[in-house]
Amino acid sequence: MDTVALELAEKQAALCRAFGNARRLLILWILSKDELPVHEIAARAGSSLQNVSQHLNLLKRSGIVTTRRDGQTIFYQIADHEYLKHCPALLRAPDRLD
Repeated sequence: MDTVALELAEKQAALCRAFGNARRLLILWILSKDELPVHEIAARAGSSLQNVSQHLNLLKRSGIVTTRRDGQTIFYQIADHEYLKHCPALLRAPDRLD
């Protein structure tokens, strides 16, 4: 296998790992609609700030989400909505997440 193919396979494996957790999928569904700070994501996900922060950190390291700082607040957003096409389950996000 050539180096380019191996690198692509490693990136796809990282995406699969990132998408392979129900809480992270919920976070991605939430972020597919809005750019939000961690406390708002945690509230909508019904999870602790610490838990959501850990998941967001993994998603950021994987390149799936990015951040934007506004004063002391950090907003999270989907880096590229093309990521949502890599996993069919992501396309079936519920219409309502409240």
